[in-house]
Amino acid sequence: MSHETHPDRLDIVDALRGFALAGIVIAHILEQYLASPRPKLDWWAPATPLDSVIGLLDFMLIVGKFYSIFALLFGMSFAIMMGNAARKGHNFSGRFLWRLTILLGFGLIHSLIYRGDILGVYVLIGFFLPLFYGLPNRWLWAMSAILFLGAGRILFFAITGQEGFITGANAEDSPAVIHYVTTLKFGSFWDVVKLNVPYIYTGKLDYQFGIFGRGYFTLAYFLVGMWLVRSGIVYRLPDYKSNLKKVFWWSLGTGLVMIAVSMAGFATMPKPFTMSSWHFVLAYNFAAIGNIAITALLISGFLLLYLRKPQSRLRKLAPYGRMALTNYIVQSIIGTAILYGWGFGLLGEFHQWQLLIAGIGFIALQVALSQWWLKHFNYGPLEWLWRCATWFSVFRLKRVAPRELQPAQAADR
Repeated sequence: MSHETHPDRLDIVDALRGFALAGIVIAHILEQYLASPRPKLDWWAPATPLDSVIGLLDFMLIVGKFYSIFALLFGMSFAIMMGNAARKGHNFSGRFLWRLTILLGFGLIHSLIYRGDILGVYVLIGFFLPLFYGLPNRWLWAMSAILFLGAGRILFFAITGQEGFITGANAEDSPAVIHYVTTLKFGSFWDVVKLNVPYIYTGKLDYQFGIFGRGYFTLAYFLVGMWLVRSGIVYRLPDYKSNLKKVFWWSLGTGLVMIAVSMAGFATMPKPFTMSSWHFVLAYNFAAIGNIAITALLISGFLLLYLRKPQSRLRKLAPYGRMALTNYIVQSIIGTAILYGWGFGLLGEFHQWQLLIAGIGFIALQVALSQWWLKHFNYGPLEWLWRCATWFSVFRLKRVAPRELQPAQAADR
């Protein structure tokens, strides 16, 4: 591993984090914060042809891809913190686990209002990251490749013969799904919380480690993120432009082929339809590999655009990414308040094109507010709380002009 000095923060990584968060916000808004299959309900606005087009683009370019970028960045952040501590002669593992425990608290609170929370999942998988940190890079690659090829999903189905730990939990017409979505629309705040509490321990486990297997992929992205930092590539991205171009075009071709194969597989599913079949598992596995390719396409495309000059527009996403925790929680609070019954109760009353416009506008607002905030403060609100709790110390929140800083104050920052 390289022992050269590296910066604690990279604008390009923060900007990529902002890009990932923007995609997650769009995904949440287009699904109207359901975090579940959508059943056929009389009160749901019927889809227009434009809605169908947006839905297809959402499926191909957004759903599952930006969570993956976030996971990659999570692994990178872990490796950066471990590396920075090692260069100072410290072992960051214990502090990292405590940092994750605090993040778990944020995630559990967030899960009460929105069951699609990803923080808790990242934390539970992240607890194992220190075990992988000392492994050679070739082992990280080997394990991530095995997971990316669907080993976890295939092994789970081979052992259980079921779609998940809870049979039928992912069917759009299941009574549990219909009850949940109806509660979101017409229930009180506490009705939603009461449904979400058991889901934190059951439904999440089912989705992450059943045949949908996002948890296996999350670990794989963590490992790849670690490798990108340990190899030094992330610090020398301009030297890898030609490689990024190859990744872009190979990902495009692979993604299109895998998606086409998966669509053919789904189209030839025998009737009656069931997820608990090898036909579905293999078709979904091709779709998941296609998702990995499209994720690589999005990452390489973003980095290539960022590395072009001028970079000013994409650089504006860096403050948004630096405040990712705050912005992530805030978008859920506002989105659920608008759509759920405990707020304005507008769930199911919008078309996809309306939601897309609203999502883009909301992201633009959050980007602008993040830029303003970090001109006046050193950290986002939740980032500041997280940092203070991690180090058992109160850090300076308000930004002070350099000439006003005394030496001791500068050190406190």
